[in-house]
Formats: sequence, structure tokens, C-alpha cells
Amino acid sequence: MLSSPLPVRPALAALSATLLALLLVAAPMLVTGPIAALAAGPGAESALSARPGAPAEPAADSPVALDLASLTPTSLAAGGTVNAEVTVTNTSSEPIAAPRLELRTRTSRVTDRQAVAQWQARTEVDANGEPVATSAVGPDLAPGEQATLAVSASADQLGYVDAPYYWGTRRLSLTVASEQEQLASLYTFVVWRPAGARDSVRQSVVLPVATLDPSAPITAPDAFAEAVESGRIADLVDLAVRTDVDWWLDPALLDPPRIPVGSTAEDGAPATEPPAEGGDATAAPTVPEYEPHPVAAPLASTLAEQVGDRTVLAMPYAHADRVALQAAGTTSLSTAVTEAGQRAWEDARITPAGNALSVPAQQADAQTLQDAADAGATTLMVPSSALRGSAPGTVTPSSVGSLATDSGPIPVLAPDPELSAEFSLLTGSTDTERTRQRILAETATIASEYTTAPRHVLIAPDPGAALDAQATGSVLDAFADAPWITAGRTGDLIGATGSGDWTTDPQDESGALLTLGEIDPEAVTPTAPDEIGLYQPLAEAEPTPLTSPAVLEDLAGSWEQLDRLGAAMDDDAALDAPRLMALSGASLRWRGMAGVPAERARETGNEVGLLMDRIHVVPASGYNLISDSAGVPITLTNELDTPITVRTALSSDRPLVRIDQDQPEVTVPARGETEIAVPVDAIANGTVQLTVGLTTPDGRPLTEPIEVPLTVNPAWENWTTLLLVIGMGLLVVVGVIRARRTGASTRAPAVQGPEDPVELSRTGLSRPAPPDPGPHEPAQQNRRTQTDPQEERA
Repeated sequence: MLSSPLPVRPALAALSATLLALLLVAAPMLVTGPIAALAAGPGAESALSARPGAPAEPAADSPVALDLASLTPTSLAAGGTVNAEVTVTNTSSEPIAAPRLELRTRTSRVTDRQAVAQWQARTEVDANGEPVATSAVGPDLAPGEQATLAVSASADQLGYVDAPYYWGTRRLSLTVASEQEQLASLYTFVVWRPAGARDSVRQSVVLPVATLDPSAPITAPDAFAEAVESGRIADLVDLAVRTDVDWWLDPALLDPPRIPVGSTAEDGAPATEPPAEGGDATAAPTVPEYEPHPVAAPLASTLAEQVGDRTVLAMPYAHADRVALQAAGTTSLSTAVTEAGQRAWEDARITPAGNALSVPAQQADAQTLQDAADAGATTLMVPSSALRGSAPGTVTPSSVGSLATDSGPIPVLAPDPELSAEFSLLTGSTDTERTRQRILAETATIASEYTTAPRHVLIAPDPGAALDAQATGSVLDAFADAPWITAGRTGDLIGATGSGDWTTDPQDESGALLTLGEIDPEAVTPTAPDEIGLYQPLAEAEPTPLTSPAVLEDLAGSWEQLDRLGAAMDDDAALDAPRLMALSGASLRWRGMAGVPAERARETGNEVGLLMDRIHVVPASGYNLISDSAGVPITLTNELDTPITVRTALSSDRPLVRIDQDQPEVTVPARGETEIAVPVDAIANGTVQLTVGLTTPDGRPLTEPIEVPLTVNPAWENWTTLLLVIGMGLLVVVGVIRARRTGASTRAPAVQGPEDPVELSRTGLSRPAPPDPGPHEPAQQNRRTQTDPQEERA
């Protein structure tokens, strides 16, 4: 806000100041531009940076390379001194004698961010006038040698106007000279902040907290452990725990996968335990126990403990490409991403301020924003260059607006694209100090814009940037030291759209936040950085390189199998690894890299196949059903590390049998088997094909169906019994008939009289007793006795 009122009307004062600044900028160029260009020779044309926003590379024919080692202070006040140190490297084949460092400045205030970009992009030698200050002569430099030269200049020497209104960005050049020749120059800035200046801007940095590959703890444990110990993730954590940054956090970092105990060494890499003496080196425990990943778990704990009062925006789990999933129609995978994220947030006891999806500036248009909203975003992140139209104006509004979508208005965070791109360069591989001074110059230029309404600028670096903790930390420390920057929270921007306490009038004096207001979807314009890092409108939006729907369908199929398997397992810890692989295959990181998600889908499918193959169902082969009802024997084998609870699913291809579809649950022990008998009722004779499989307790298929023949003859037992009864009856009848016939030929004629007791005792035959003989019949009796010797033997 304007803090030093002028004795004229504000509009006239602002116009006068702008004209004065333009005149001061143009005057030196008009006077000395041609002379400087002639003095510089053929190499005077700027070699524009290949990386937008990065410091310009030296001219190809420059004999030295310059690196700004330090420049202090953060803001220069009256009575202060600018101190600059430059590392000079001799890149030529000739020695450089007595090098010295010259400091020059332009006293006019920079009021245009384009002027900031153009100044840093220059590569020609600055021989404009006499230097303000010159360093002591350094040692001679042989080819390849380097030395650090230091120069200082007081505020009085620099000659800046000591009035509060004229505070702001000033341009500096640092030129290395040898004897009477200027060799090369680098261009940077200092912020002039005289006493009485009050203008400021609120600012927040939302730090993307995510790994490049969410599945790295499983697929690349060595590299992951190294990154956590001393690499990219270590730097990221060092920055994330600072209290002056907000988070755009991947909840997968809060959800470490479980792995078998002892499967990783202390550094997180796979461990090979020495085999017992005389034992098998590949032997594994019978049923291993699982534990949270020993490297990922401490990382998750650190993040959960360091949330504090910062704003946390939610990335999709595993940084999944929600728009691609929505376009492919893979509902199961989209739901899995949502549910996994919700579980991670709940377990960590973190409540995100919104589910944020980012839209690149080059792809921004009305349809792209609507697609992101349809994919489940409750907050959009769109570079402000795409939302301000082709005529952005002279005042930078706050980095927020409101977008009307089919599901209602949602807040749109609008990070400053130039500042975000420059912040992403803080990787330690570029000239950190020049980038730092460029960022400070940009923020000072924004803060000095003429407006009475408060503003809040958001910086959001690229999630793929490998930020260096030391380089980035130095910039964050400079923000804290800069008197024109007030620390804010990203949640304040979101809250402004919800409360309606905002304005679009730069001269509003109510205290309401100056914002982008209601965003017209049809006015959204794709933009891209030009050669000096300024974002310019494109004729049309670039197509979004979504992952192939076929690949996402493969991943969704693998996920559905894992989901069914998890429903059957008592402990699904063994599924954490393939689940993370499946979700990471849909990561936004793989946009435009068709081979990576396809390979991840293949690897995930292989892992799922190995797990599914550990469950077997083996029915009896060639079973014969000879009764009305019987149990068909089935063997269930479980080679997993946990018990499973399943149901059997039987069906036949012909309606000759009746099978109860509501089968009871069966629990199969870990690495064991269970024998069961499934009741089958016979209806008619014939041969049927039984289809046998297993399902989860809720009825979803778990194994591939197996077909076995079943011979059905339910009447065979009844007919056999009937034939046996008939046969026995016939035997009885035949026996009776035969007995009657045999008995008739041996019985004596029917006579009356008493039985002969002697004959009965000797032969068992019933015969009449002989009459009592008289005295005249003894011979007859004796003759009978002699004529029956066989009977007596019998």
C-alpha cells in the first residue's frame, strides 16, 4: 500500500512517478546505448537464458565466468553499504592479469517487472560511465584458476533519492576488468528502502511435499533410503519443517507401506540375512510378520508432528492424475485414491484446507479447469498469468479468485508464475545469490505498486523441482528480513473467497483483500514463459498429455483384484506394496511419459498374479453321485502369509443337480489347506460339468473357475434295493416250491397209528409202529431187522 502521501492527487502523482521512472530508465540508454554496444563489439547481443527466469549464461566468447557469491544487505537504507562478492573463473586460454571488480548502478527505480527480467537477461559488458566503486586488484589468474573479488559502495556513493516514495528495486552491474579492458559483467539488483517507507505485501510459500516416485520405498529401496538420508527428500524435509512454509502434501508420505520384518536393512535397502550353518540361503520364515517401512515410517512421523498451524493442501494420494482417471472412466481406481487419502489424513490427524489440483499455465482454459473440478478438486491452483487476461494491468492482485463450476463456486489459488519459476531454480546448481536477488527485486516491485488495498502473493514451486535446502533456506530467510514482505498463510487466501471479504478495486480503502474476483471461465488464457521468463498469452491451450486409458484400465483391474484379495485376508499387510505400485502407476509425474505407467501396470499385474496364484481350489475329479444328495469333496489351499476367509461357488451347466448358492464361510489357515464337502442334490440322471471357484465373503470372485465332470444317477440305489428284494423273494418262493416237491417223494403213505420209536431214534423218520407179533411171526420180524443195514448206518 502507498505509505507516503504526496502533496498532489494520487492518480496524478502515480502518473508523474511512472513518467519520471521511464525517463530515468530511457535516458542512459539513449545517451550511452549505441556507444556501449559499439564498445562491446559483436558479442553485445544478449544470450538469452535457456531456462526461463534463470540468470543469463555468459557470452560464448567471454574470457571469464562470474558467479555472485554474496550481496548484502537484503534492503539498503540511508547510511548503509552494499557489499558484493563475485567468484571469477578464467575460462580462456590466456592468463588474466590484475583482475578487479567494478560496481555500477542505475539510480532510477524499477516499476515494471519486465524491466527486472530484461536487466538480468543481459550478457554484454556494462561499460556505461564510470564505476561507483572498484575493488582491490586481485591475483593474476592462469587459465582455469579462480578468485573471489569484493567491492563495496555506500548509499551516498550510489546516489539514490532519499524519499520514502522512491523506495524500491535498483539495478546493479558487477564488471570484471583487467588493466584497461572490461571482460564481462553480471546484472543483479538491490532494494533501496529509505526511512519512512511503509509499503508492503503479504506473501506465503506453499511447498510441494511429495516424492518423485511414490512407490520408491518398494520399487527402489536403495535410492529411497539414500534420498531420505542425504538427497532430495532430506532437503525437502529440512524445508518442510520450517514454520514459514505451507504444504501441498501427498498423503502417501503419511502412510508408510508395511513390509516383512527383516526384509530391509537399517538403511531401508533389501537385506540378505546370512544363512544358518548348513542351511538354505533362501530359506524364509514360515509365516513372516509385517512392520511399517523402517525408512518411510520415521518420515511420516516427522511430517505428522511438524504440521503446527500451517496450511496443508491435499494432493491426490500418490499424486495420482485424477483428471486422467476421470477421463478413462476408471471409477474403482479413482475411488481407491480418494479412500486411501482419507485414511492417511485421519490416521495422521491432519485436516487439509482443500483437495488441490494444479493446472499448468500452458494448458489452462475453461474446459481444463472444469475437468479438474469434475475430478474432485475443491481447490484449484492455476498460475495467475492465465487468469488475468491479455491486459493484466499495472497492479498485481492477490493470488486468489473464485470460479463458478457445475458443482458450485470453488476457490482458485493463483500463484505468481514468475516468482514460482524463479523459486524452483533454487536447486544449488544455478547462481543462487543472483536468483535470490531477482526474487527480492520482484517482490519489492510488486509491493511498490500504487494501490491502497492489501494484497497477498502466493509462491508455489514446481513439485518436480529438487530444491536445495541451503539455497532455498537463504531465500526464505531473506523474506523474513525484507521489511516490505509480511508472512501470511495460504489458508487466508482460501478464507477470503469463503467470507466474501475481498475487492477488485486497487484503490479500495475498506481493508478488503484485492483479489482476482469472480473468474470468467471463457476469459481463462493459456500462457507460457518467453525467453526471459515472462509469461505471455498463447493462441490456444496445449493438449493435456493424459496417461493412456488402456494402461489405467489395466491398473484398475489389478486394483480390483487386490481389493477382492484384501477382503478375504485376515491381515492385508502383504498387499501394501502392490497397492502402492498400482496407485503410483497413475501418478501425475508420468504425464507425457507413456512408457513408465505402462511398465508400472505390467509390474503390478505380475505382482498381483503371484499373489492370486497362492490360493488354490481342487475339487474331486470324476466324482459319481449315486444318491439323491451327497457332499462333493473340495480341497482349499492357502499359500499366503495370513488366513483367508472364503466361500465356495459351485454351478453346473445342466439342471440335473441342485446346489445351494448360499454357501457358508470357510477359513483356511496361513500356508495350510482345508477339506470341505459341498452338498449337491440330484434331480435327474446324466453327466454335468461342475464349475468350482472361491469368492470373498461378500460374494466377489476370488479364483478362476475350474470345471470338473460329475456323473449323476440318483435312482441307481433305489433300483438295486428293489432288485435285491425281488431276488430274495424269488429265492424264498423257489425254496418253498422245491421243498414241497422234495418232501412228497420221501414221505410214507398216509397211515394212522402210533410212530415207531425205535425207527424214529435210529433214522429220524416217522413210521408207524409195527403191530405186536404173535408167536407165529418171529421170523418176519427177524427178517426185517436183517434187511435194513443201510438205515442202521444212517
